[in-house]
Parts: sequence; structure tokens; C-alpha cells
Amino acid sequence: MRLLDLQIMPEGHRGWGSETFEFGDDITQLYGPNGCGKTPVIHSIAFALGYPVRYRDDILENCASAILRAEHDGKKIEFERRLSTSFHLKCTFEDDEDPHIFYNEKDISEFLLTRLGISGDALTSNRNEPTYPYISTFLPLFYIDQDTGYTSPYKSPTTFIKDQFSEMVRLALGVPAKHAFEKKRFLIEKKNELESLNVSIVNKEKFIERLEEQIEGDEQSSAEIDSELQRLTAELDNLRSSVDATSDADFVLDRLIREKNSELLGLESQIRELESRINGFKRIQDEIEIEINTLSLNEESRRLFSSFEDICAQPECGLFLNSSESYGKNLLYLRDQIKDLDRNTKFQEVRLDEYKRAGKKLSKEIGTLKQDAEKNESDLETASLITAISTITRSIIDLQSKKDKVERVETEKKEYVEFLNRRTSLQNDIASIQGGAGESDLRVLEFRSQYKNKIIDWLDVLSTKNVSREISIDSDFNILFGSEKLSQFSGSTLLRVVLALRAAFFEIYISRGGDSIEFLIFDTPRQHDIETKDFAAFIAKLKSFCREHQAQIVFSTTEYHYESGDNDKEWLPTFEGFEQPMFLGEIELEQPTHQA
Repeated sequence: MRLLDLQIMPEGHRGWGSETFEFGDDITQLYGPNGCGKTPVIHSIAFALGYPVRYRDDILENCASAILRAEHDGKKIEFERRLSTSFHLKCTFEDDEDPHIFYNEKDISEFLLTRLGISGDALTSNRNEPTYPYISTFLPLFYIDQDTGYTSPYKSPTTFIKDQFSEMVRLALGVPAKHAFEKKRFLIEKKNELESLNVSIVNKEKFIERLEEQIEGDEQSSAEIDSELQRLTAELDNLRSSVDATSDADFVLDRLIREKNSELLGLESQIRELESRINGFKRIQDEIEIEINTLSLNEESRRLFSSFEDICAQPECGLFLNSSESYGKNLLYLRDQIKDLDRNTKFQEVRLDEYKRAGKKLSKEIGTLKQDAEKNESDLETASLITAISTITRSIIDLQSKKDKVERVETEKKEYVEFLNRRTSLQNDIASIQGGAGESDLRVLEFRSQYKNKIIDWLDVLSTKNVSREISIDSDFNILFGSEKLSQFSGSTLLRVVLALRAAFFEIYISRGGDSIEFLIFDTPRQHDIETKDFAAFIAKLKSFCREHQAQIVFSTTEYHYESGDNDKEWLPTFEGFEQPMFLGEIELEQPTHQA
């Protein structure tokens, strides 16, 4: 968008207005002494586009509206905005049937930025909520306010977008946003889900561990337990229906005793294996403790050696730096190993206690069965049958209880595996969002490289001294001059550096084909902070650039007077004032002021 002309309309017949100011194709200069009204005029350019401007009361009382005419893609645009405390802006695009009326900055921002081809995707606010760029966030890349604009490479009246400067630069360059809300929202949701899932996984691990502690005897699957239950149930049915029930009962008792003895042997074998494992953990732990003591002795020796001036003449000689770092890492690793061993040892000790209790229970059951078998030899025939039935019934009940616990463990383990798979999927999703250098990243890297070189060029044009040319620019476009930040500069140095930054960005933006905004506005730089010859060289370089790339520069000045050339315009105060000529004055209108 290029600027064509600007006019300020008076409020009533005795209000203040201006002539129609035409913009130069290259340079437009507002020249006049302090107090002649340059600032309200230059503010009106941004104001007509929807930018928030605070005028003094006399301007609001005497001026009705600002009318700005511009051109974009070969079509003319007219902006008319009332100078009042309420927002009222009329925008008319050539070929549109009706004008567009706006009552807030949000709506005109969405409409105008979209018409100018600027991405309308949602960004992320400082509160992690969806938000969109405003005129007041985008235009400060191209409009330098007199009061605050000369303190940083970007100064917006509102800051509500996360990494706002970075996002506006990306928007201007046509590079995807760093914090696009849909992407950011998706990432936030995935991270929250991953965090919740990690908690669930830890809780699930502990719950499965407690369930396994409650299962006595061998580790069996639910299918194996179910098969054994079916066999015992069949035997119980046979006992009830068998003609020679007493004989069968004796046989069952003998078989149960053999099975219980076999189960007891298995438990005893597992107990010995657990005891051996626990002893092994303790031996490893003792060896690690010895290793830790050895490391500590080595570190003490290092400290002793480093205290000798013959070995380390300087306090920070760095001779033992690697060994010190290695000591810290090894010590941390060994401490972690001890924690893991302690946790495993405690878990195995709990299982050992469970197995021992199960073994005692089995031994007691075997003793009872043997007593019953001996008693059956002299008791009535039915006693043997009753004993066998009660024993099998008790075994069925115990197995059913064990089966329920094993099935619960299997169900929990299945869910646990699902949790692990879901966690892997979430981690992949997050990595895909955060990682990878795509085309946009390469374009940002290219811009940063060009930006650095152009900043150096413009610093030289402005004869900027005492500022390092060893410039580094991070991914958010924050700049370091050697080891110094921009905030460490002041006075003439700060002004020169800011002018260099602004010009460097604008040159790269226009050179890369940027046409949404094709003008750069400087609202009266503090010229007492910069020598006239340096500022003249700065404007001359801008003139050369504008002629080559069809860009526009608008600046107001008090002391330095630019000699206008071809395609330039100079705006001068022409209304008679009390002490000096003014840019605004009473105008006799041929027709009533249009009230938008």
C-alpha cells in the first residue's frame, strides 16, 4: 500500500483544517519549527488507518476528521476517521459498492490486514488465548512515534501477543507464526495430556505392584488357574457321584498331598532364588558404595593437588576441570543406581515375605491333610469322603480368589501397555510440532543473516561509533552488539542504532517484495542528538533506496532541511499563527463538512 494524499477536515466553519498534502513517490518531508503542528499531521496518517493516537484537546475540539487516500494493487482506498474519543472509521475501496464502517480497531484491523494480504491466522496471547494482529501491533514496524519509537526496534502502544515483535516480523515476512494459536493450543493440550498420562502410568505401576504382592504361590496365568479349577470341580463332582466314594476320597487326599508338596517345593525354590537375588543386590550396592568412596578420595586428592601453586598457579587454571565434571557426573550416576537397587531390593523383600507366608500356609495344609489321611484309616467310611470334599472345596475357593486377582492384574497390565503406547504417540506428536527445520525456519535464518549485514551498513552510514559490529540476532530477532543490548545505549548512540535498525528492516522487507506497507514514517527524530551531516547521509541513502525499489519515506524535521528532488514532496506550514506559521488553520469550506 502506497500513500497518495492526506487532508485534515475542520470541525464547523471556524474549525482547523489543512490543505491537501500530497505524498512524494520517494521522500516526503514535513519541515517547520517546533510547535508548528507537525506531530498532529504526521500522527493523522497512522490515525486514519485505525492506529490509536491521543490528540490534545484543542485538536479534538477544532478538527473533524482525517482523510487519507492510498493505493494498493492498482486500486485506490480512502480512509476517513473522526477525531473524537469514540472510534468511527469509514473505509472505501475502489470498485466496492458501499463503504465499510468500523466502530473498533479489531474490526478494521481484520478487514484491512486481510485486504493487504497479511495472514489472518490466530496467534497466541500472553494468556495462552487466541488473538489476532491489530493495526496497533503491525504498523509500528513502519511507523516510528516521536515519544517512544526511538528507544527500540519495535514499540507498540499495546503488547498482548506472545513474543509480539517476533510475530509481527514473521507476519511482515510471510513466515508462519512462531505461536500460531491452533498449533499452540494443540501443543498445550498434548503436553497437558502427556503430563496427566505420566501420573496415571506411575499410579498404575504402583497399583499393579500392590496387586502382585497379594498373589500367593507360583506365578500363573488366569487360563492356567482356570484349567486347574475345572479339574478340581470335576473331581468334586466325581466324588459326589462315585459308587466307591470312600476309595476315591482316599485317592484324592493322597493326590492333594502330593500336589501341595510339589507346590511347596516350587515355593521353596522361588524363596531361595529371591534370597539369592536380594543378596546379589546388596553385594552390588556395597561395591557401588566402595566406588563412591574411591571417587570421593580421588576428588579430595584433586583438591589437594589444585591447592599447590606449583601445579595450579592461577585460581581458575582449569587443569582439573574435566576430572571435576567427571566426578560430579559419575557420583550422580552411582547415587541413582543405589536408589534403583534400594527400590528393587524392597520390592523383592516384600515378595519374599509373601512367599514365606504362602509356604507356611501350604505346610500347615499338608500337615492337616496327612492327619486327615491317617485318621481316615480308622474312622468311618464317610469321614474320608467329607475330608476330601472339604479340602477340594477349600482349594477351589482359594484358586478362585487367586484367579480373580490374576485376572485383575492382567487387566491392569493391559491398560498399562495401552498407557505406554499412548504416551509414545503423544511424545511423537509433540516432537513433530516442536522439531524440524522447515522452509519457514530457513527463511528466518536468511533474514537474520541479511538483517545483521544491513544493520552494519546503516550504522556505517550514520557514522555510529563505539558500537560493536560483532552482531548476533536470535530467533526472536533480539540483537546483541558484541555483549551489549540495545537498552545499554543512550543519547546519540541509541538514536543512531535505532535509525539503523529501522532502515535495515525496511530495506530487507521491501527488497523481498513486501507490498502490504510500502512506506516508512519517522516522526521527528531528536536531531540535537545527531549531527546534520550524518542525518543527511541517512536520508540520502534512503532516497537512493526508494528510487530503486519504489518505496516511500515520510519524515518530519525541525533543524535538518532536506533539499527535495525528483519524486519528492515538501510539506510546509502555511497558516498564519500567533507566533509562527502553522500546519493547521481555519479553512472556508465550499460545502458542509461531511459527518462520517
